[in-house]
Amino acid sequence: MGKSISDVGVEDLVGAGLSVEEAKGFQRHLKDSIFKVSRNSDNGEEPFDPKELWRELTAQKLLKPWHPHALHQLIYYSVYHNYDESTNGPPIYWFPSL
Repeated sequence: MGKSISDVGVEDLVGAGLSVEEAKGFQRHLKDSIFKVSRNSDNGEEPFDPKELWRELTAQKLLKPWHPHALHQLIYYSVYHNYDESTNGPPIYWFPSL
């Protein structure tokens, strides 16, 4: 298992193919989205619903079509880090387009 989305840091983003400056900006927007979804959550078990975070990230268009595939994978798998598909159904996803 990988990291939770809350634990993804600049070094992980750089490892996924972003420059240090891109990674810092990306992480700032990512943390803002996590905060926004967490603030609106009323789920006592998790700080937020992964599906809601994924919707927020796609609404903000945080992932771009030209971002490295490794970054897309890192974010997707980190958002759904502890997701129980047997209870919650399949996780939602999105394919970036121009």
